[in-house]
Amino acid sequence: ASKEGFSAASCKLCYTFLPEDRAAWLIRGVKAADNIFSGFVRGKLLDSLIIGIICFFCSSFFEFPYAPRVSVVVGVTNIIPFFGPFLGAIPSAFLILLDTPIKSLYFILFILVLQQFDGNILGPKILGDTTHLSSFWVLFAILLFGGLFGVPGMVLGVPVFAFFYQLAREWILKRLKKQEDSHGPV
Repeated sequence: ASKEGFSAASCKLCYTFLPEDRAAWLIRGVKAADNIFSGFVRGKLLDSLIIGIICFFCSSFFEFPYAPRVSVVVGVTNIIPFFGPFLGAIPSAFLILLDTPIKSLYFILFILVLQQFDGNILGPKILGDTTHLSSFWVLFAILLFGGLFGVPGMVLGVPVFAFFYQLAREWILKRLKKQEDSHGPV
């Protein structure tokens, strides 16, 4: 409720204790982090909700056992980029296997199709350009942060990496501009 007031007070503190160029740099960085994190988290939550709903309707249509439970697991684990769908599909398929073995195979095939749809159509459409990372850097971030911090690292690794990637990119562009100004065109 008091976000604007807190933001204004924080800006005043920055300009009070830091030189103007450093304060402006810090405020730009915080705004960039806010845009990257909030856009990524909102996009992933919406994507996962849609995948969970699609999973529920299709699981009900194909009469897979435990459709609500399985759909919640698939939707929640879909928050984790790349590996989440598999983390959710394995226990769900096992649960279905205990009830009806052949439907477990059909469920696995359905999840593969669903994740292809999510990864190639729905996910990119929803997330758009919130991270500005190529798929290589997304996978790199997931593996690095997942290895360091486990599941929370897999979830938050992409926006954290995207933030540092953007900072590095801005720093490099600023250095190149500075060199161009002092030495002529590069």
